[in-house]
Amino acid sequence: MERPSKPLRPAPDEPLSAPSVVVALLAEPGGSTAQRSEQALVRLGAEVEVSVHATAPELVRQMRSGGVDLLVLDGSLGDAVQRVLAARDPDAPPALVVAQGADEKLALSVFRRGAADCVALGPDYEEVLAVAALEQIQRFRAAAERGAAERRIRWLERLHEAIVEEIPAALAVVDARGRLVTVNPEFARCFDAPPREVVGRRFQDVLPETLRESGAIGRLIERAAAGHAPELRLARMRDASGERAFGVRAQRLDEDRRVLLVLAEVTLTEALTKELATLRRFGENVIENVNSALLVVDLEGRINYANPAAESLLGEKPIGSLWRWFDGALRERLVERTLREGVRFRGAEGLIARGSGERVPIGTSCAPMVDPDGVRRGAVVIFQDLTEIKQLQRQVLQAEKMASIGQLAAGVAHEINNPMGFIHANLFQLGEYVQDLARVFEEVQGLRKAAASGSLGEVARAAERLESVASELDADYLLEDCAKAVRESLEGSERIRHIVQDLRAFSHPDGSERSDADLNECLDSTANIVWTMMKHVVMLTKDYGELPPVRCFPMQIKQVFMNLLVNAYQALEEAGRGRERPGEIRLRTRAARGGVQIEVEDDGVGIPSADLNRIFDPFFTTKDVGVGTGLGLSIAYNIVKRHGGTMRVDSEPGVRTRFSIFLPRDGGEVAEEAP
Repeated sequence: MERPSKPLRPAPDEPLSAPSVVVALLAEPGGSTAQRSEQALVRLGAEVEVSVHATAPELVRQMRSGGVDLLVLDGSLGDAVQRVLAARDPDAPPALVVAQGADEKLALSVFRRGAADCVALGPDYEEVLAVAALEQIQRFRAAAERGAAERRIRWLERLHEAIVEEIPAALAVVDARGRLVTVNPEFARCFDAPPREVVGRRFQDVLPETLRESGAIGRLIERAAAGHAPELRLARMRDASGERAFGVRAQRLDEDRRVLLVLAEVTLTEALTKELATLRRFGENVIENVNSALLVVDLEGRINYANPAAESLLGEKPIGSLWRWFDGALRERLVERTLREGVRFRGAEGLIARGSGERVPIGTSCAPMVDPDGVRRGAVVIFQDLTEIKQLQRQVLQAEKMASIGQLAAGVAHEINNPMGFIHANLFQLGEYVQDLARVFEEVQGLRKAAASGSLGEVARAAERLESVASELDADYLLEDCAKAVRESLEGSERIRHIVQDLRAFSHPDGSERSDADLNECLDSTANIVWTMMKHVVMLTKDYGELPPVRCFPMQIKQVFMNLLVNAYQALEEAGRGRERPGEIRLRTRAARGGVQIEVEDDGVGIPSADLNRIFDPFFTTKDVGVGTGLGLSIAYNIVKRHGGTMRVDSEPGVRTRFSIFLPRDGGEVAEEAP
């Protein structure tokens, strides 16, 4: 078993390279065999790592964990060596058995169990073990590398086979004579050509003529066989399923001029591409020609796209930051929330400045723009110029106001006629009093002249005449009654002034922007106007709370109050036909969280439950023909909604009806979130 001495270092062409060499040694720790073996193995290089195990199970565990390059087993351990050899599998590292001498029986036994070599524990043991270990390690690593390479080759073969079998393209290898060498299953499916029937046939006999000619496939194969670079062509054919399209390529494979022909069906892709192009053109036409302005912005608010309507509305080409035009609530509570939180909005109203500096009312909707992975990339902002709509709204509201005033005309005329009547009577009476007082004044003038003459007799006679006239006309009463008539006339004119003032305030159109308003004052002044019509048949109860200012269009809110009060009066008037007591309208205001609450309640006929869901619909009315248009409550509801508020109705037929309005303090300048 002894081997001739040879250098203990690896030959230059046989180095031991990283990673480090791991040797598992089965021997008595600290024993002579273990020490000499470690000394021999360490001489192979600093990268050798030796693990000493006293028992077979310990060594087997390390061997099975992987990373071991060599097993060195002390043959004197007998059964332990046999157990280790029995536990090895075909891929296990080689095993060297150390014999105490030239023990042929032991050597034969371990060779039968799969040992790679047997080394005698003699004087030159260290040198022999090192040489044997180096040889076995190099063989083991070479075998491992060959095995890995073979496995890689088998994997690549399976991969190639799977690709050829599963690729969604028809593949065919054509030899120099134009005959098919092999085809894949997709080729057989596309052209109804089983592989065993087409191999060896000319490709011209297998591929449809229209396909060959439309794609010049013969010429394509010739150019590929000649070594020209691959090129893509489009070929078409028609079969029972309809027209089909293929992208065709050809590439030379080897020096025998064999060519790989690839036919990828693009029928569906072509159809989808055409449909996508059609949809893109349709979308572009819609966006380019829609009346609404459309902007696409990134997460920083920079404008990436603007349609012509946006350029027209803004008066210039929108470039740069959106915040140049969108500021205040439209920016902070609309667009920035969409960019930051992905919230959708629609129907927001606000003002933007055009390039000329003109402030334009707009209605705005905003939605997040996301990529295919659902990640927000920006927002789409759509807005419309509301200038004409606002003008029409103001005209409709003004017409409704005039209609409301028309309904109150008789009451207003009566309210003005009463003070005018006693003012006219007082003025007539004052005219007579002036004539009587003129006589007294004449006598006073006579007394002045007598006093100027210095004649006591003339003075006495003038004084007697003055006293006689004053007593006859009762001058003291005349002066007292004149003062009373003037006071009454002033009171009457003040009443007329208040009525006219309330009418003017009510009929005055709103401005283009919201303003802070005292809703108690709005409700009270409107009630004063309506009161002229109903004060003889209705009892009005007011319960006003302390309210914060509300940002709104005051004249529109007054129109809401007017419509509700007139509606309540008409309900009371209808109910009053069959009862003796007067009806009652109760007005109540309270501060609420984030805004104000207003209630208008009456004890009139009420609203049938079947009509509650329709009373805010335009032109819906339960009144007789000619009494109502059906627009009053609809207009009121929409005004409240445009202010970001709510209007609810609660009614018990024959008992009461209560309208409850909530208006936010900010006037609802930004729309609510869209579902």
